[in-house]
Amino acid sequence: MHMKKGAGGSLAIVVAPDGGWGWVVVFAAFYCNVVVDGIIYSFSMLMSDMVNTFHEPESKITIVGSLLNGFYLIAGPFVSALLNSVDFRSVTIIGSVISCIAFVSAAYVESLYQLMFCYGFIGGIGFSMIYVSAVLIPGFYFDKWRALATGIAVCGSGIGTFVLAPLNALLVENYGWRVTIMVQAGLALSCAVAGILFRPLKPTIVEVPTINPVVMEPKIPEDEPLLMKNGTAERKMSLDSKHNTAKIGAPTAEEIYNHLSGRQTPEPRPISISCHSLNTHNQYLKDRLSPDLPEKKLSAVSLRRPSVSAHLMDRDDRFFGGSLSRLPQYSSQVSSLNYAMSVTRIPAWNEAEEGDDEEPCSKNNSLRRNMKKYYKSAMHTLTTMLDFSILSSPSFFVLTCSGFLTLLGFFVPFLYLTEKAISMGMDRKLAVWLVSTIGLTNTFGRVICGWISSYESVDAIVLNNVSLTFGGLYTVLLPFLPYSMVSYYLYASLFGFSMGEHYACFASLRSTMIVELTGLELLTNAFGVLLMFQGVAAAVGSPLLGNQYGLFKDWTGTYDVSFYLSGIILTASAVICYPLRKIKKWEDDRKLKQPDSV
Repeated sequence: MHMKKGAGGSLAIVVAPDGGWGWVVVFAAFYCNVVVDGIIYSFSMLMSDMVNTFHEPESKITIVGSLLNGFYLIAGPFVSALLNSVDFRSVTIIGSVISCIAFVSAAYVESLYQLMFCYGFIGGIGFSMIYVSAVLIPGFYFDKWRALATGIAVCGSGIGTFVLAPLNALLVENYGWRVTIMVQAGLALSCAVAGILFRPLKPTIVEVPTINPVVMEPKIPEDEPLLMKNGTAERKMSLDSKHNTAKIGAPTAEEIYNHLSGRQTPEPRPISISCHSLNTHNQYLKDRLSPDLPEKKLSAVSLRRPSVSAHLMDRDDRFFGGSLSRLPQYSSQVSSLNYAMSVTRIPAWNEAEEGDDEEPCSKNNSLRRNMKKYYKSAMHTLTTMLDFSILSSPSFFVLTCSGFLTLLGFFVPFLYLTEKAISMGMDRKLAVWLVSTIGLTNTFGRVICGWISSYESVDAIVLNNVSLTFGGLYTVLLPFLPYSMVSYYLYASLFGFSMGEHYACFASLRSTMIVELTGLELLTNAFGVLLMFQGVAAAVGSPLLGNQYGLFKDWTGTYDVSFYLSGIILTASAVICYPLRKIKKWEDDRKLKQPDSV
């Protein structure tokens, strides 16, 4: 490849400040989780009044809440794609407005199907925009304290359930479900205020020194082969011996810097960048990614502008919510800047029009390039997250099946525990606090699990399996317990605590589990596929397992079968993960026997 004199320039890299305004962002994210999960988990408080309004069986009413549960997960990959073109602040505000409009519209519907569409489908998409932003943004503000920051943010889920379940019950009792949804619309809109606090991070500009003219052969190191396919570089690399082969479409900022300068320690400087300096590495990136393609087929490649909104999600660790000390990439770096460069990728878009490099920095040209860049950036994220070929990995396939089963049975206690207790003779005013108890003990479970998991010797997979097993067993045993207020509150406490531990794993250690199985470079892909499967399970689980006037209710006259099935499914989701490490070892051994496979 030919490097021209003057190839030096600057790299714009976002580095986590690890403090300061980041703590404001964490508590804003905490509030968003209070509202979103609080409304989702307390939907059961609205069901009985909706049954009286629409004169439909509870099984159909359940679909409304299940759609809300499902689509706030299913829409996750699409929201992530949007985040790669728009910043956290804008996405959160837009999601808040969408949710507010959806809930206000739902308060005036006359048909159950209209309610499903407005409250479940549209409301779920709006909530997804709030939820994904609130869960991810702590990781962009924190490296050293990322696990703590993420843990504080997701604790809003349990607190929201504790507060909003009795509040919704009180509102429904006095004003009906329509007014209650109007109040929820106001709460959803208040997340826009929290979103305003999601201040975009400004990048650090790293100066790359100018190098002398030199001609370099496009030689590829033997331990890092590049395969050209449709203009995309596919590189075989691993984080350590445990990790899989990954396909990566762009070099990291660290690789670009080291190639251009020969240095190992980049030097930051105050932010100062021009339209021209953002394009100074175009020739190198073209040669680096596609050295054999004709010049007219190559696009202008621009580094990210000094704004987190340009390529917000072009980091391998964007979905990693655990302690970075578990990552070899983090422990091997001397500073946060070095780490950020090692996981930040500079994408190359291969379809830009010829001559983009030479276009002047006019407003029209800049707008057109930005729109094209945003579109391609979003599509890049979406196609990466929804690449289902990752399911060919046996270990990840098992983890995905476990995640699907977990969400299939998870929401049944939230939706039916109150009604089951009332059917057994408990006063409604006492029964509504059962869901609140789940929320409160869920928070304690998250905190304790987060503390335990801070020790590197703790196995994330074992911790996840144990907590999920106990949650499933408690649910199976509930129908066998003699009825008393104490027994039902005991179940709510134990289920909330164990599932809180699981969801602490689910929120922070889930990413650790995925990295152990697939490697950090495939975390984004794995996360997107997992969200889709779990979203589908959440959407169909409760109507399938909790049909009051349907098959189970007709056969037994009680909710017992629904709790049996929910508990069995939750337990099964844990059991299939017990041999996960053996499956991973077998998978790695099989790959070692095929060294030439890509």
